Order: sequence, then structure tokens, then C-alpha cells
Amino acid sequence: MAKMTNETFGMTFQFAVCQHYDLENTISMNRIDKKLLSQFIASKIIPKIFKISKPVEYLTDSKEYTSYYVKRCPHSFLLMNGETFSVRTFKGGGKMFAPKVVGQAGDETFNHFFGHLSIEEISRKNFKNFCIDNIDDILPIVIDYALVSDYNCWIYYENEKLRFDIIKRDDLPELTFDKKNFTFTKPTPSSWIESNTIKYKGKTILELQLHTFIAA
Repeated sequence: MAKMTNETFGMTFQFAVCQHYDLENTISMNRIDKKLLSQFIASKIIPKIFKISKPVEYLTDSKEYTSYYVKRCPHSFLLMNGETFSVRTFKGGGKMFAPKVVGQAGDETFNHFFGHLSIEEISRKNFKNFCIDNIDDILPIVIDYALVSDYNCWIYYENEKLRFDIIKRDDLPELTFDKKNFTFTKPTPSSWIESNTIKYKGKTILELQLHTFIAA
């Protein structure tokens, strides 16, 4: 049995979907929790989630929708209607995750997606200043890639029961943020050693690290 981590929770759910719809996949059984797999199946949550359209292809480990800057497929499944579907699973109460595509970007990839916001190349030396000065422009891009699929599904436990929420990309409004409403736990580059938590109107929305974004 795989150790129960957020990754195991997610891979077990994706395997359950593949099993339910008889989809070809490359998921190793070493990454699956069999007890949780049985729970997903018994809960009958899978057909409820995919009531919009059945999945016809497992995409997580494929090279579909990838490019030089997008090394891993950002979607979990292709639906019968031709739209894409992503799954985010949370075994605990917290819902922090690294947004796909830009969530763990190296220097070159980071500059590809955010470089237009800076007059100079973004590097480890100026990364902190760049983020503090441009957080109101950075956040909409992070959200855009956090919800990159046509349908984005959150699966989590609430009161010991499996729950889910689905966000349709087309339903997202155009997001703008007022810079004065942002606060940082480390408000200066010198006080920011490793991670820095960002709040908007007092609510935690983002954690920044030198090479990692993790969104709430």
C-alpha cells in the first residue's frame, strides 16, 4: 500500500476514474492506496463528477498539450465533448497547491510567462523585488494557469465525507487586484529568506518561494 500523501490521494482518484471508465493508463499500483480506491468506488462520486461529460482519455502522463515551456500535461483527462478536465485532491483540510505550468518554474520558464512584467531579466538576484513590486500583475497569471483546464475539479474531505467543487474556465471573470490590498509576511527582500506568504484583504492567497509558487 502506498503511503497516504496528497499525491497518493490524487493518483488513487485518477486510477479509480480510469478503472471506472476503462481508460488506458500508466499509473503504477505502488502509487495507489487500495483502501482509498475502494472508498472512491463505493462513494459513487465519480459518475457525479463526470455528469458533464465522460472522460475518454487519461492525460496526466501524456505528452499531449505540452511544449518547450510546458513539460508536463496540465490536464488530467480529455472529455467526450472534446474539453479538458483537471483534478486537484486534498486529503486534509488545507487546499494549498502548486499551479500547473507556472507553479514550479525554473528561471527560463519563469521569464517566459512573467518576463513581460519586467524591464530586465528576472533572476534569483532580483526575484524578490520583482514579486513584491508586481504582485498585482503576477496573481492573475498564476490564477489563469491554476485553472488552465476547461473544467477544474477540487476533491476533498468535509465532515469525513468526500466532496467536490468544479470551476468552469469559461465562467471565470476577468480578474484585477488593487496593489494596496496586498500584504506580505516578509515585506522586504532582506526579511524574505525562503518563503513569503501573501495575503489579499487579510486572506492568505499565495506563498512565494525562490523557485516555487504555491496557491491557496
